[in-house]
Amino acid sequence: MMEYKMIVVEKQEPLTIIRINRPEVDNKINRQAVMEISDAIDTANADPAMKVMILTGTGEFFCRGGQVDSFPDGYLMDQRDYADGTVQVQEVIYRSRKPIIAAVQGHAFAGGLSITEGCDLAVCGKDSRFGLTELQNGLFPMIALAINGKSIPKKRLFEIIYESKEIDAQTACDWHIVNEVVDNDKVLERAIEIGRGIAEKSSVAITIGRQAYYEMVNMSQASAMAYAKATLLNLLWTEDAQEAARAKRDHRAPKFTGR
Repeated sequence: MMEYKMIVVEKQEPLTIIRINRPEVDNKINRQAVMEISDAIDTANADPAMKVMILTGTGEFFCRGGQVDSFPDGYLMDQRDYADGTVQVQEVIYRSRKPIIAAVQGHAFAGGLSITEGCDLAVCGKDSRFGLTELQNGLFPMIALAINGKSIPKKRLFEIIYESKEIDAQTACDWHIVNEVVDNDKVLERAIEIGRGIAEKSSVAITIGRQAYYEMVNMSQASAMAYAKATLLNLLWTEDAQEAARAKRDHRAPKFTGR
């Protein structure tokens, strides 16, 4: 595990809380920050005691997007490394073996909105605001096209891009960017509550099911059904699935082992 300077990691077994800790720049993420987030996710995945991750921020912003290394006067390779890292952190989120919840305690703009979308679930505060504001800086939200473009309807997506338009928390919920809107001071508390509930479920079923989602999302219907059938058969052979069936038969709570 690397030494973290841009984030703070707290373990509340069975949860790992990863906090972007750059409030002086509105939690913008540079190359080092995305490397640290990626490492923290990989570390939590490797720890059998940790079942769920929560990604949050410090201060007024969850994340205000990217801080491109050495831009505009630096070296192209530094900027390319930043772009590689930004893509990498999304890939690390997608290939995670464990659920990741975004606790959006503040505002999420640009890359912050893409990270919110990348997480499995998201809770935000009533005063949180969201947007893709890159055009204000002469750029275009390229990563968001790949991430948010699959979930936000096209006309809504281009509306918030072209107009640099911010949307409020309830609109983000209506657009399925977040799952819940709660009081500002209850965001992390609610995310922890959700995380602890997930942690009680079969971790092997969650791992297999989460992986199946990302494998099937871009498949044809026929290929997805074939993959789903094979994955279901694999699940039926897990100890947790068999334990759940026996527990139901015996009218007791199942004791999952993650196998």
